[in-house]
Amino acid sequence: METIDVDRAEAVAGILKSLKPNRDSYLDSRFYPPPEDPVEDQLAFFVTMVAIDHRTSLWEPFEGQIAGEFFHGADALYRLGRLAYDRGFFKAENLAGLTPDKAEALLSLGGKKIWDFNVRVLLMRDVGRKAAARGGFEKMVSRESISGLRRSLEGLRAYEDPVGKKALLLAKFLDGRRLADFKDLEEADVPVDNHLSRVAYRLGIVDISFDFLESGAEVTREEDVRLREVVKTAWRIVAKFADVHPFALDDYLWNFGRRVCTRDAPRCQSCPFKDMCKAYSLSRFPPEHLHLLTWYY
Repeated sequence: METIDVDRAEAVAGILKSLKPNRDSYLDSRFYPPPEDPVEDQLAFFVTMVAIDHRTSLWEPFEGQIAGEFFHGADALYRLGRLAYDRGFFKAENLAGLTPDKAEALLSLGGKKIWDFNVRVLLMRDVGRKAAARGGFEKMVSRESISGLRRSLEGLRAYEDPVGKKALLLAKFLDGRRLADFKDLEEADVPVDNHLSRVAYRLGIVDISFDFLESGAEVTREEDVRLREVVKTAWRIVAKFADVHPFALDDYLWNFGRRVCTRDAPRCQSCPFKDMCKAYSLSRFPPEHLHLLTWYY
């Protein structure tokens, strides 16, 4: 049974304090629309892109050259999304009638479609139909509180997961881009993805059997939800100890998990946490727990 190691959480927080992680501005024009564009268009982009923002690679990496620059994973997906935005792709009425052939430019790279291509097409169609039925994205998306945002998204298939990963990710984007004024921002949590789970297990802030993680056994949906809730609580404790907002913590951890504490061959010599890291001390670097059949994470 997994438990939270509060002492390790406090130790991680102490290191984070010295690192002083900052929020991303989400203004990189390669990935995000111009902040001066109409709110309806920006909301359409973020709601739709977050709807399809889950594991990009399963059988093979989703990566390649786009306009002369190499992109991988989520970076590749958002770069393609930014180009689709310039083509007017994210209008509610366009999404509502989306067909696989019209989605290929967004969901294909190097001549290969993303691994769950048809699922993402269906998720975008669902977003478009419900936004159109409610009179557009501005009318559909509540932006006064995170709790209200989650309620306003409940009818969208992409946002129905009980841990709220995509809803919290969307809240992070909307807050960072000043597209929302959340009155309950202090109640935010990190959007738990596979990077945050893996890092929590390796650091030991969530105490879980490494044998189990290394076995490759796939957990059930109920077990996945339980594990991610524990991970979310553990990072909430770290954020409190470090006096860092969960959204800033997530920005840091997401990049840390992709560039340092990678699933394969982690770069421990570049890690500020290695001296207190459970995985480093044991020379065992398990992956995150395995739950594949999902469009949440």
